[in-house]
Amino acid sequence: MRWMPVALALASIPIAAAPAALPPSLSLAAPFPTVALQAPDVEPLAPGVQYGDYELWSAVGPISIHVVAIARNAPVRVESVLANDALSSNGETVSSMAARTDAIAGINADYFDIGATNRPTNIVVRDSVLLRTPRKRYALAILRTGGARFTEFSFTGSVQIGTQTYPLGAVNEMPSGPDAISLLTPVFGEVPPSPGVTLVSLEPTNGAPPFAAYRVLSFSQADDAQPAGYYLATGTNALSPGGYPDAGDALIATGTLAPFALDQLSGAVGGGPLILRDGRWYDDPDGPSGGGFDRRIPCSGAAIENDGTLLLIEVDGRRPMRSVGLTRPEFAELMRALGARDGIALDGGGSSTLAVRRLGDRVASLATSPSDGSERRIADGLFLYNDAPVGAAQHLVGSPDVVRVVAGAETPLALAAIDASDHPIELPTSIVTEVAPAALGRIVDGRFIATAAGSGMIRLRAGALSGSIPVEVEAAPARLVMLPPDPNVDPHGVIALTARAFDARGFEIALPQRMEWSTSDGRIDDLGRFVANEHDADVRLDVGGRVATMRITVGNHDVPLDVTGSLRFASIPRGGAGSAHPDASCDRCIRLDYAIGAQERAGYAIVERELPARSVGLSFDLQDDGSGAELRIALRNAIDEQILVTAATLDQPGSRRMIVRFPAGITGPIRLVGFYTIGSKATPNPAGSIRIGDVRALVAGSP
Repeated sequence: MRWMPVALALASIPIAAAPAALPPSLSLAAPFPTVALQAPDVEPLAPGVQYGDYELWSAVGPISIHVVAIARNAPVRVESVLANDALSSNGETVSSMAARTDAIAGINADYFDIGATNRPTNIVVRDSVLLRTPRKRYALAILRTGGARFTEFSFTGSVQIGTQTYPLGAVNEMPSGPDAISLLTPVFGEVPPSPGVTLVSLEPTNGAPPFAAYRVLSFSQADDAQPAGYYLATGTNALSPGGYPDAGDALIATGTLAPFALDQLSGAVGGGPLILRDGRWYDDPDGPSGGGFDRRIPCSGAAIENDGTLLLIEVDGRRPMRSVGLTRPEFAELMRALGARDGIALDGGGSSTLAVRRLGDRVASLATSPSDGSERRIADGLFLYNDAPVGAAQHLVGSPDVVRVVAGAETPLALAAIDASDHPIELPTSIVTEVAPAALGRIVDGRFIATAAGSGMIRLRAGALSGSIPVEVEAAPARLVMLPPDPNVDPHGVIALTARAFDARGFEIALPQRMEWSTSDGRIDDLGRFVANEHDADVRLDVGGRVATMRITVGNHDVPLDVTGSLRFASIPRGGAGSAHPDASCDRCIRLDYAIGAQERAGYAIVERELPARSVGLSFDLQDDGSGAELRIALRNAIDEQILVTAATLDQPGSRRMIVRFPAGITGPIRLVGFYTIGSKATPNPAGSIRIGDVRALVAGSP
């Protein structure tokens, strides 16, 4: 068993905390992409806690990095939190968990059974209570004595029934085989139907569950779902030869963790793999690994510096205009550049989320841009709490912490008071503002309106309290980007265009709501609302003399695709039931047979076909089998990111023509990986056979 002692004090007593020291810029080496420009913004969250937002312009595209740094003696508490305080749930977003528990920061943690039970796959410890037993994969342990460790836990347990003692294999997991025994507690949630499993209903009588004395209440076979409660779950051979206890009998469950005992832990969350060890990339054999982790994806992780500073790190991804994400070796190099010695990856992709409570805010809010387009419900997370005593108001603060705008733009201001420990404090009087120099702009109804280029500050005052917000007003942006990229619209259709602007250092700056848009065809208003005619149009945006242009294609044409050439079947996990083969009943048709069960999550017809340039969608004939499954399309973009598009719910038996538009902003060339079926909420385990024919790419513009 491997473990690495890296000290980190997480005391929850009010002591003077040395500030966490996030670097003002990042010194990144290979394999990290070459960085041309950095826009770092570091601000305090609490005594000894900092939040850093690093926006990088690299050789592979923009990279958006978010970091919370916790100094070793910060007066804060780090805890694990379960979605809806249960292992089995519908999931909960990081920002919801942060708001519900009054956290000042939080990050998603373990991989989980997504779309099913949503249970985390590795250890969970909360306040020295084991909520889920570990697997052989690195986890982050928070120690009661102060400190954090990356370690692979092991578990040993036993159950005593009368004079017989049996091995206890797991807590809050179903038995893994006919000889296995598990202990379930109410946090496990409803017990699913499990043929071959016997449930012994229990009542705690002495001690703190799960490791406590119990009284046996009753027996039942787990053929049907059972309500949450205390159960001994046993395989068919688990209690032989002693047999099952009688109602009223006593049962004692014991268990220990290694290398740290439960009474040493205040919390633990699963993760893995370990990717940074002693300041160098570490190829962890225990994973998780596979082709999906070799690409640039959104990343979440935790790392520890030599002085014990704990870093919670998130990198946005799958957003080509905002952030392309990182590979794991690149993520490890980022951890090293931030000052870390050791680090692990947490669940990534659409789960990667960081929430923070800025100074003056009442609740934490989302600090990142989820790749799904909205926050994903996850299983558990790691959260940070400011335990310093609340005192009198000491200082005035504002959000944003720096106002960066183009002349003519406006931005809302959130003003508040904080105490010496950075808690928000309610004031009996309003906060008075003053712009200096006055020529920069004015404040109207809580919004700063920029009137002239220059730099200065917004002064804040409320009685004896004061504060300030730096202000930077640009005459014109150094860089102007129009969105969405490569827009396509139907004839006489409407599309809303937006823009992003940046100063010479790479910081994003706010633009006016109304701007000078113009077009060569169709019409566009000063809000960017474009109405097409019959032909392609060139759109122009002028902000203070900085000009950006974009071609909007109008209409599309279709290009026939042969998807039978390299057709093959695949399933998740591999080896599942099903097949994919050409269907002779029509030209260029394929048939997908599938059987989504407890072990098989998806059945694929893999076609691997690159689509024509500027493809914006697909059309095809669908023979629907009415199984209730969801039919989806799997794509890959220019940086080999996976993009999944829902095409239809298979609930209309018969034939119909499908037209499926791709999400806006996919960076081409686009590769069609294949079509696949997956269970839906209404039909979790569908089986059937569908036919897909006359597949055509929808290509923007005229033929």
